Amino acid sequence: MTNCEKFLDYFSQHCQVYFPAIKNTHLNNRSSFEELALVMLSWAEDQLGENWEKVLADGYLSYIMDVNRSQIEYERRGNYLNKKYSDVFDRVYNNSEFMNMYHWGVFVSTFAWHHHIKIYDLYRDSFLSRLNQKGGHILDLGSGSGIWSFLTTHFSPQWTSQGIDISERSIELSTAMALSSGFNNKVNFKVCDALKYTGDKKYNAAISCFLMEHLEEPKLLLQNMALNLETKAYAFITAALTAAEVDHISEFRRESEIVLMAEQAGFRVISMESSAPPSHLDSYKFLPRALALILQKRKNDIW
Repeated sequence: MTNCEKFLDYFSQHCQVYFPAIKNTHLNNRSSFEELALVMLSWAEDQLGENWEKVLADGYLSYIMDVNRSQIEYERRGNYLNKKYSDVFDRVYNNSEFMNMYHWGVFVSTFAWHHHIKIYDLYRDSFLSRLNQKGGHILDLGSGSGIWSFLTTHFSPQWTSQGIDISERSIELSTAMALSSGFNNKVNFKVCDALKYTGDKKYNAAISCFLMEHLEEPKLLLQNMALNLETKAYAFITAALTAAEVDHISEFRRESEIVLMAEQAGFRVISMESSAPPSHLDSYKFLPRALALILQKRKNDIW
């Protein structure tokens, strides 16, 4: 039995309320789901050992229940609950117990959610394919679990990555996975503010996944990314739109808001995917979406 089959079997028994959605994601996106899950689950098993399915299930259940509560509250209130980083730092990023659950919940959602699989497809087909085959160095701002750094250096082994995250617990967990999965010579993680980090030299590509909505001034992320990139370098960016979570601060209602920030920061948009859950009631006011952009740093005002 493969890790993917073990995962699906365990979740069918222990996550019965939420498993049908995962099952549908698998059935409707079998190739991408299995391609991504087989790789990621092997890394999870390397780090977690024999109880890896339970850790992933516990983390996912905690995460998705929080997501659902937050979205229901968002529908009722009409806006995100928190507006400042200080409102969530102690409860979330500086809370090891919370971050342990959050870490593995987000990890699973990378391949378990239909709209996240669509983001992965764009990443694979439109970002990885543009990376120089000779290799280079990637900057991963808000690296979280480190999964996008791991995936990039897995599929493009001639590349290395520098991950930056403000959560000490996230850095501990991603560093542990780098060691257990043999990526410690390819990927490095550092505790630092993604809005202020400056590398010793310009990076050849960049990644920042689902960080913008956690920031008070998300435009500063794109500006700092542009400052750290060489001209014409590519970047892969994702953001959550009208998708509430306990630590989401900046609320984006239209895809054009992110596009405009990227253009003002010195990028041009190469490709874009805006993806939503396949089943969402029309009676709801807000549609939670995952937006992904492939960007290129301009050399002048046009391109």
